[in-house]
This record gives sequence, C-alpha cells and structure tokens, in this order.
Amino acid sequence: MSTPNSQQPPEEGFRESQRASQADVTELHAAPEREHVSLWLIVLIMGLMFFGGMFLWANSGGFQSDIYNTDKISWSGAGAGGPAAAPDPMVVGKRVFTQNCAVCHQASGLGVAGQFPPLVGSEWPLSVGWHGDNHLVEIVLNGLQGVVTVKGQPYNNAMAPWGTVLKDDQIAAVLTYVRNEWGNKAPPIPKEFVAKIREQTKGRTDPWTQKELQAIGRELVGEAVAAPAPETPAPAPAAKPGA
Repeated sequence: MSTPNSQQPPEEGFRESQRASQADVTELHAAPEREHVSLWLIVLIMGLMFFGGMFLWANSGGFQSDIYNTDKISWSGAGAGGPAAAPDPMVVGKRVFTQNCAVCHQASGLGVAGQFPPLVGSEWPLSVGWHGDNHLVEIVLNGLQGVVTVKGQPYNNAMAPWGTVLKDDQIAAVLTYVRNEWGNKAPPIPKEFVAKIREQTKGRTDPWTQKELQAIGRELVGEAVAAPAPETPAPAPAAKPGA
C-alpha cells in the first residue's frame, strides 16, 4: 500500500510530462536544422574548390617550367600580334638589382655610409677617370675585396661574385640599369660585351682588388663592341684580250 508521500501530485506529473514533450519536439526540429547547415557547408566548400580549380587552370600556364621567360615577354605592344619586342633592359635590370644588389647598395642607390658605396654619381658605374666598362663587368663576374675609393671616400668591404649566378644578359641589364637610374647617364652594356669579358677572365676565381683593376687597361663599350666594317667587294677580274 502506497504512502501519501510516495505519489507525485497530479500537477507536478503533468508539468514533467509537458517538459519531456517539449524536449522531444525541440530535438526533433534541431536534427533537420543540423543537417540543413551541414549540407550548405558542404555545398560552400565544393563551390570554393570548383572556382579555385578553375582559377588555377586559367592562370597556371599549364604548369610549364618556361612560362615565365623574360626572353618571351613583350614589354610594349603586348597582344598586338607579331613577334614579341625585346625585353627592356631597364625593366629586367631593376628586377635583378632589387633581388640581388639593393640589400647593400639600397633601392635608392645611395649605399650605406661607411659600409657599402653609393652608385649614384659614382665613377665606378659611370666609367669616369681610370675606370672602364670592363672593370665594371669584371667586378660583377668575380667580386671585389679590400679598400676601394668611391667619390673620394674609402670603403673596406667585400662584394660577392655573381658570374655563376647571373647570365650575360642579366649582368648586362643590371649594369645598364645602374648606369641610367637615379640621374646616372651612361651607355648601355650589351650582353656581347659581358660575354667577351667573361671569356677573357674565365680562369679567374678570386675577387678583384682596386689595385689589380687599375693595372688593367681601361676598355669602353663603344670601343670594344663596334659594328664590323662592311667588306669591300673584290675587284672583278680583268677581261682577257680578245674575249
């Protein structure tokens, strides 16, 4: 026989039954909502993957190793048809300078006082005085060490050799750039001149010193790379008597 305390009041039992029903209804509605959110999340991810793949396909160049080749870039008149224009050495030279030279000589070409010499108005890139275009190429190919004088100021540091890193056309472009940037003005350095100096110094492995460079004759591009004189046509053989 049940005691009076062992039975819940009817009102309390009704409220518990109502709460249980509400919980069941809430859970019943929450399940489709979770499935709805998950479905949209999957659709969003698949959409992003699709558009990402389309963008990569349209801009990858077919993953060709030579897709970025400065020799095939038309710096002017791109898309106009016909053969691509030759790369602008100032554009290529600036890129090479920024990647390899600006850390010491700075993007402004002013260098670092007491450490790295300036290129702005310097007798070295402009080939003023005893300095020659050949000395400039030799420095880039093999490097420079020891005390050097630039614009009347001494510098005692080392420049790394770039002959095994940069090709002839890249060296020609970066030298053309430093000779015609920041107000500098000097003739461009052609890659044929760089190739010539490279061949002349191919046995050299040590960096140059200022004293060694001064001992080498000064050579300028205009004097070293000149257009060959046209061949004089051989005179026609004299006509034989009675012919």
